[in-house]
Amino acid sequence: MAVKTITGRLGNVPEVRAAGGKHVATFSVAETKRRLNRETNQWEDEFTIWHDVESWQAADALGQLAKGTLVIVEGEERDGSYENRDGQKVRKVILRARTVGAVVRDAPAQQPAGGSSWATPAGSGEPF
Repeated sequence: MAVKTITGRLGNVPEVRAAGGKHVATFSVAETKRRLNRETNQWEDEFTIWHDVESWQAADALGQLAKGTLVIVEGEERDGSYENRDGQKVRKVILRARTVGAVVRDAPAQQPAGGSSWATPAGSGEPF
């Protein structure tokens, strides 16, 4: 199957369960496609694609992420099709994650605890 990378927001808190002596996290990611409106010079949402993801890597850590967290997922697509109660085949693609990471962007500037500055005190002997 194809390798794919997506960036989007968690649709729910990842569900972690035990399977075969290991833990697996399952979650959904909403990937919103955007385009630049050249008349207004503003970005506009076009449509959202929902991806079902499963990760066998660091499942317990993924379970700590909150709904709405911006993540990047890289993995391999696999067939998750099934037959519903009416006997009809439902086609489903699952992204089996190799790598999942929280995306940090537009983070506010931070200072050390206690409000002190980042500057090295004069005469401290530090070369930097």
